[in-house]
Amino acid sequence: MIEDKFIECAKRGKILAAKCKKCNNTQLATILFCLKCNSNELEHVELDGEGRVVTYTILHVAPEGYEKYSPYAWVILESNGLNISGFLEGVKSPSELPLNSKVKIIGYDERGIILSKA
Repeated sequence: MIEDKFIECAKRGKILAAKCKKCNNTQLATILFCLKCNSNELEHVELDGEGRVVTYTILHVAPEGYEKYSPYAWVILESNGLNISGFLEGVKSPSELPLNSKVKIIGYDERGIILSKA
């Protein structure tokens, strides 16, 4: 399954993307048709998992089941032209994570994609 491949790549610090054979659009591999031309002729490529923070929110009061990780940031990072969300542990204030900070994918677990500062 594509989800399993996506998770395996994230565990290795990579992004599993899909490149359209018709228009060269690159998107996350979890989308099964090209978002630009609607083609289903996609090939999987692995991309570097480093990027920059474009936005985030810091959670001091975590949802049930995630209390042990608090505080943490839920981050949107831009990498290779793609926006990807991930979990960055230990961030307590905005001064610790300015916009455009470099982050990288370091794994995947029950929280989803795990990030660290690069």
